[in-house]
Amino acid sequence: MRSTSDPRRVPAIARALGVRADEGRVVATVALLFMALEAGRGFGEVGIDTLVVSRFGTGTLPYLYIGLGATSLVAALAYGAALGRVSRTPLLAGILLVGAALLGAGRLAIAAGIDGIVPFIWLVTNAAGAIAGTIAWTVAGSIFDARQAKRLFPLCTGAAIAGSFVGTLASGPVAHAAGTEQLMVMEAVLLTVVSGLIVAIARTGRVQVPLRRQAGPPTASLRAGFDEVMRSPLFRLVAVAYVLFSVLLFCVTFPFLQAASTAFPNEADLATALGLLSAAVTATSFVVSLVAANRVYARFGVATAALVLPIVYVAGFGLWLVQFSFATAAIVRFGQQVTQRGLSNAIWSAFYNVVPSARRAQVLAFMDGVPGQLGIMLSGLLLLGAGRLFALDQVFLLGFAAAVVLTVVVVGIRSRYGASLLRTLRSGMGEQVLEGGPGLGSLSGDPQVAAALLDGAAAPEAAIRRMAVSLLARLQGAEAGAALVRALDDDDPLVREAAIDGLASSGLGGNASEAVAARLDDPVERVRAAAVRAVGRQAGAASLERLEAMANDPGLRVRAAVAVALDDLTGSTRELVAGLLSDPSPDVRQLTIEAVAAIGGAARGDTLAPILIGALDDDSLRVRRTAADLLARRTADTEGVVDVLVTGSPRAQDAALLALAGHVDPVRETVVAWAGEQIGRAAAVASDRQALDGGPGAPTPPPDTARGFLVSVLARRERARIDRALAALAVLGTPEAGGVLRRCLRSTDPEIRAQALEALDSIGDRKLRGAVVRLLDADAGDRGSDRDAVLRRLVDDGDPWIGALARRTIADEGGTAAMPEISRTMSEIDTMLTLRRVPLFEGLDPEDLQRIATTCLERIYPAGEALVREGEIGDELIVIVEGSVRVVQAEPDGTERLIRRYGAGDHIGELAILRERPRVATVIAEGDGVRAQVINGESLKAILRERPEAAMAMLATLAERISAQ
Repeated sequence: MRSTSDPRRVPAIARALGVRADEGRVVATVALLFMALEAGRGFGEVGIDTLVVSRFGTGTLPYLYIGLGATSLVAALAYGAALGRVSRTPLLAGILLVGAALLGAGRLAIAAGIDGIVPFIWLVTNAAGAIAGTIAWTVAGSIFDARQAKRLFPLCTGAAIAGSFVGTLASGPVAHAAGTEQLMVMEAVLLTVVSGLIVAIARTGRVQVPLRRQAGPPTASLRAGFDEVMRSPLFRLVAVAYVLFSVLLFCVTFPFLQAASTAFPNEADLATALGLLSAAVTATSFVVSLVAANRVYARFGVATAALVLPIVYVAGFGLWLVQFSFATAAIVRFGQQVTQRGLSNAIWSAFYNVVPSARRAQVLAFMDGVPGQLGIMLSGLLLLGAGRLFALDQVFLLGFAAAVVLTVVVVGIRSRYGASLLRTLRSGMGEQVLEGGPGLGSLSGDPQVAAALLDGAAAPEAAIRRMAVSLLARLQGAEAGAALVRALDDDDPLVREAAIDGLASSGLGGNASEAVAARLDDPVERVRAAAVRAVGRQAGAASLERLEAMANDPGLRVRAAVAVALDDLTGSTRELVAGLLSDPSPDVRQLTIEAVAAIGGAARGDTLAPILIGALDDDSLRVRRTAADLLARRTADTEGVVDVLVTGSPRAQDAALLALAGHVDPVRETVVAWAGEQIGRAAAVASDRQALDGGPGAPTPPPDTARGFLVSVLARRERARIDRALAALAVLGTPEAGGVLRRCLRSTDPEIRAQALEALDSIGDRKLRGAVVRLLDADAGDRGSDRDAVLRRLVDDGDPWIGALARRTIADEGGTAAMPEISRTMSEIDTMLTLRRVPLFEGLDPEDLQRIATTCLERIYPAGEALVREGEIGDELIVIVEGSVRVVQAEPDGTERLIRRYGAGDHIGELAILRERPRVATVIAEGDGVRAQVINGESLKAILRERPEAAMAMLATLAERISAQ
């Protein structure tokens, strides 16, 4: 459920409570459901506890606990089995109606003088209350995602507490006025109301239902929850915690009721006392849930906040070991109930959001039904044993020990919570593929793998030989080495290069050394360069003489490798290396850096560090990444890299983060502060973007207008800063923040995005992750800002493109902002806005669009003229600005077959550029002719190499065209 309405329409009190636009009605309905449910439970539990204690004594309670555990276990298991077989709404509503009917029947039996029915009604009341609580949280979990759960579950808890307050506070007056038995009738009425509210919520379409009714035995449905728990390290511990919580709850309840029955022997007085204490608990819990809970969750996270209740149990039993009386019993009962209701219930319900939504209800039913009820039965057995074997203070000592064990278990849950969220995300995204599998190392000992690779090295297809040779280099053995030597004579130069690199990585010796040296005369430049890299590692006199003879090789790739090799051997060509790293060709710069890495630059002193650090701001993405990779292998350049991170350009900062991977500890505080600054700037950019965007109910600015372009640029700048902060988290020891979480945060599925935010809020540096989550999880910004004022301020923004687009927007919309440099910059913006109509270019940064715009030529094609002809070699991409064209192919009989038509905003020619083959069709201008922007093919390929986003956009465009044919 995602908010899309204008946040200004949300009432102030709703916003103060964390309720966002489009959530108000459903949140109110769910809150009313919790309120009615807990009011009923308040009436029923006070009434039935009073009847049992006053008419049968507290000695009956241990037996009832055992019976309650067994009854609730059967009921919960039946509920879990029914979840996969019965439609969700009739099931949930029907269970509550059955409970109401049983309570009504019990009241009639008591009125008929059948007092023996009271223990049975006690079992029904408590079992129905437990199932009803599970039902309520099932409904809430089906409506709210993981992030909404953290924000809105405290409201559900608050509503439940408010209802409980009403029920428990009114119990005493109702008991005095109408009799204690009448409290059960009140619960039956309210359970009926809750049933109606579930039906009302279901009619909104928000409650999830099973995808299909399950076939097979009922145990299949029960098994689903059990299997999910056993697969999860987190929920195995949660199951243990549920057992301990149940034991501790009743180990507190039993002594408290003993003390209360002794202090208040009159039945109505006992009901009044229990009701007043419950009301005090409820009122305090209500304040805690509304005022403190969200702050505690936001400050410490739900997993850490889960430790509070176990600590309260430890303190409570510790107090009873010192002194036990009705006063101390009431104090411990008060503290335990306030913590559980006001803080802990929402926490343990939020844990279920790591379970895939399709299995969440089954897991919840299993956990409440099996571990929880086993704990209740165990507590009854312990209390029975305590009455016969132990003194009361020894029972308190056992409770204290159990509370300590529970605290240890919850610490384990806390450490596994973030990992479980990530596991849930990976299970939905195939992250084993995205993040990489176990690798080939695990297969290297398999003889079948080695045999297959040896066969592949002799395959007729060059691509297969190339792959096989590359993988053979990772295997040990004479057969693999001999295959690599044979591959040095392969017809494909890439196979020869792979063979040289493979032999060099395993060490040259004997025939291999001579065979690689022979490749110094290879006719293909890249093979000679590979041979230079390999020979350079030998560092012998013969190698030096041979390499010096190749210093004037015509291939730039070879000269780069020679220069680095000679620098490594003699230290005499550092200036040549620096010159090659400054060469206008990004290929030369990258190859030189690769040669540094290949020949052992990491072992040199600091002579190359300034050059490599400078390369972090190279124009070429490939060069920046290569430099960053090399710097990441070094340990002496951290200070220089941090300087780039703090003061460099955005692209240099991205590269600097990569370079810091693995050795950020000495500069951790600086990196955290820098990342925090990125988040602050992203928040400011987000505010500007939201002010300029169309907003709710208004159309989004078209992408080919200056305002639309400006909004897009601001969004990309905002996302880039957030990505840098996430990358910083990855560098600081949370690699998931730069991988699975970043992808999941961009998911269009609100459930995945919510789980990603929750996972992010549980891992990594606490201060930094909190800032990231607050920004990403923020409601829609204040679109009430003065858009004109924002535009006027952005005119002077430090980002030149934001300033230029702000000026253009003001000019287009009738403003009067001064606009110098219009003639050149604005002409480029016109071309860039035209290019943004093309899906291929819509997502590019303005810097990249400008690079393309500067290579564009405008051409006019009269009607009937061919833009491209079938059979020609294509080296241009044509973007249609005005007019339309038809695409035709020649038939053998000389006629033309119409393939399709294109209009303004479409582009043609990308396939011929990518394949470097003749055009497959002729494109002819129609109507009044065509105006087009023509982009040089080499310029386009350079952009595609540098910009993966553009390459992905082109693939999407090609896929769309293929599917439309």
